Amino acid sequence: MNVLLINPMMGINNLSGVPPLGIYYIYHSLKEEGHSVQILDIDGYRYSKERVYGFVKNTPVDVVGIGGLSTVYPYLFFLVPLIRELHPYAKIVLGGAVASSMKEKCFAKFDIDYEVIGEGEETMVELLREIQTTGNYDSIKGIGYKRNDGEVVFTGNRSLMPALDKVPMFDDSFFPMESYLRNASGFFQVHTQRGCPHGCTFCFNNFRVVSSGVRYRPFEQIVDEIEYFKGKYGNKIKIYALSGECITADKEWIIGFCKEVLRRNLRISYRVTSRVNTIDKEILEWLKKSGCRIMSLGVESGSKKILKIMKKGVHPEKAKSAVSLSRKYIKALEVSIILGYIGEDRDTLRETVEFSKKLGVKPSVFFATAFPGTELYRIALEKGKIKDEEEYLMGLETEHIGILRLNLTDIPDAEAKKALLGAKKEIRNYYYFTRPWLPIIVLINRIKSRGFSQN
Repeated sequence: MNVLLINPMMGINNLSGVPPLGIYYIYHSLKEEGHSVQILDIDGYRYSKERVYGFVKNTPVDVVGIGGLSTVYPYLFFLVPLIRELHPYAKIVLGGAVASSMKEKCFAKFDIDYEVIGEGEETMVELLREIQTTGNYDSIKGIGYKRNDGEVVFTGNRSLMPALDKVPMFDDSFFPMESYLRNASGFFQVHTQRGCPHGCTFCFNNFRVVSSGVRYRPFEQIVDEIEYFKGKYGNKIKIYALSGECITADKEWIIGFCKEVLRRNLRISYRVTSRVNTIDKEILEWLKKSGCRIMSLGVESGSKKILKIMKKGVHPEKAKSAVSLSRKYIKALEVSIILGYIGEDRDTLRETVEFSKKLGVKPSVFFATAFPGTELYRIALEKGKIKDEEEYLMGLETEHIGILRLNLTDIPDAEAKKALLGAKKEIRNYYYFTRPWLPIIVLINRIKSRGFSQN
């Protein structure tokens, strides 16, 4: 079959620094089945609607697969009707987080034929098989489909792929890598794991739709991938960013990765993100030896009350001790802070501001954003914080976690914006103004970054 896989525009103001790995993995699976597959990376190339129209019009298709985050929702109002107009007999499949987090709504709003819920590599292969043959869609777990009478049927959750050793090496030839690297300031994300065992209320993980388990790619394959891209792009890749918030949860795996990097003498610089309760001295020692230059710790709040609402499962004191230990080993340690959460008031806000000051490391401060599929989104709807859901979803096109669009707090609307912006400014100013030498260090690091990969 002729298949077109589309990565829609992620957002008007959001320049993505991460290629659509999920779409590539589906491409690879379908090619192995003998299908003729093309990829249209609208977001990566920043194609105009006129350019998209021309591409879709001139591409023969039997099936069109569309995937993306919930931020692509507004763009689908342009894309789906366009496909229907140009290819009225083609089957349209919607996947990714936008489908998994809003499966009923997407069927109601868009003229699509199928949805893929959760992982798509195996599901898409089976779906196309049934489209070509008997059409027994009830036999496929992990999809939604529209019957001839218009009724929408969901077939139930699909078991996750038991292992990730078959995940192919990413082929960058389909994507504008120079643009992605430029947008990410030289950071290149490497796919390491899927899933999360934790239930933070602000997070939507497409792989937790079915299970809360975590699966890791074999670290040897990941190092193979890094070695390939290091050879191809050299110093254009400054930092390899290992994906996933649970990268340090499996101690044996992360130490194995570090040892493999050292064994091959790759001399790379890389970044990890970690929870505060999954690191220890031994892990940090290996991270430092193998080239981990940047670590972001998910602190989120200095308030016990807010951490409980977030379901972080940690205490501020644990965060404090993790930061204190990590800064001994990691050159550029950062902490993520989320302001403006459900239940936030002036007291909890002050707790977080003062706690952030005491940590003494670079803060990355964000405002709480309720994304579809999260518990935070459900609570925001129930509490009437989101007053017009459709208007809110359409605003996701310009959404960014640095933008304050919605008052989720217990602080009155008339005061909330000033209070939250003031708290963010105070946290950042305290860090930078108490370090007057920091701009010089930043400048030196920028100069050094030309050779950051340690060739």
